[in-house]
Amino acid sequence: MRMNYGLCRNSENCSSSDNWMRFFYFIVFVFGFTAVNSQEIIELDSLNPLAHARAIRCLGDKIYLGDNLGRCLSYSVTSQELKLLRQQKPEIRDVEASPKGVFWMQTADEGIVFTNESITPSLFPKAEGKSVFLDGIAIQDSVVFVMGDPIDGEFQLFLSKNLGRTWEAIHGVLAKTGEAGYAASGTTVHLLEKRLYFVSGGTESRIFIGKRWGKRWKSYTIPFGNGEGEGAYSLCIIDRKNLVAVGGNYQFPSRRTKVCFTSSDGGKSWKEATTPPMGYRSCVIHYEGVTYACGTNGLDFSTDNGMHWTPWIRGSFLAMDVAKGVPDMLWVTTKNNLGLYAFDPVRIAWIINKP
Repeated sequence: MRMNYGLCRNSENCSSSDNWMRFFYFIVFVFGFTAVNSQEIIELDSLNPLAHARAIRCLGDKIYLGDNLGRCLSYSVTSQELKLLRQQKPEIRDVEASPKGVFWMQTADEGIVFTNESITPSLFPKAEGKSVFLDGIAIQDSVVFVMGDPIDGEFQLFLSKNLGRTWEAIHGVLAKTGEAGYAASGTTVHLLEKRLYFVSGGTESRIFIGKRWGKRWKSYTIPFGNGEGEGAYSLCIIDRKNLVAVGGNYQFPSRRTKVCFTSSDGGKSWKEATTPPMGYRSCVIHYEGVTYACGTNGLDFSTDNGMHWTPWIRGSFLAMDVAKGVPDMLWVTTKNNLGLYAFDPVRIAWIINKP
């Protein structure tokens, strides 16, 4: 869904070639001399205060980031080496990583998907010649699922079973007038076993579940608010039965009603959180028994699959993922200077279990 988040969209706000060199050496300096510990804010780009990443994915010791300036970056937690892999304007809104490949999603008036290895960003099939605004991608083994906003009342869905070498379009999944997806954190689209999942917002919020790789679809209403900016911005699948959806309205970041819903029956019915997060949330993930949700006014956590939330820290956050290593770290992107916030989940566990 095309929303105005105050992003840098023109070249005069983006770095020149000289600035790129200064940007690169600044990153090397920061990561070379800053110890990453719990609650450590790292600003990667002081030259661009509006630079931020809505795309983040961790794989092994690598953190992959895609930002609103179209930069595809990777950072090694072990070697503290950061690489600029490529720049593909306009902005990158999602990245998915697996041992078989890393997929980046560019979204704008013409959405595309590409990999690190592709010479040209041509993996994504055009929707019968019409441009597609993409909302998210998901990857499982060799299967890649892409979801985009409706064209002529039909969600744009594409599936590849060979890591993007060929694609098939999935037709017949219809949207209601004013219903679309959100590309806020790359977490509205998921794969689980042979099921495809995505959530929507706008005039109505729903979860769509496509069984047998999208051969059979069902949709269920999630009772978020209806209207511009309303709806589900992120979906977390804890298991096939337990799901958490967060969102609200980015225009009202501190409103706490209709910002989180949970399901214990695989998405068929939804209950509003008894103790909701502190406001609008753009991303929700689950790790080691704890559910985390972040938004533009803070980060919360829940230990009961999203029914009761505890505020963790104030700040303006966009997206997050966990890097598994020694120790495991929860990495959260911030809204300014391409910032990263590093949390040690063990500290949250200590707070939960302290006497």
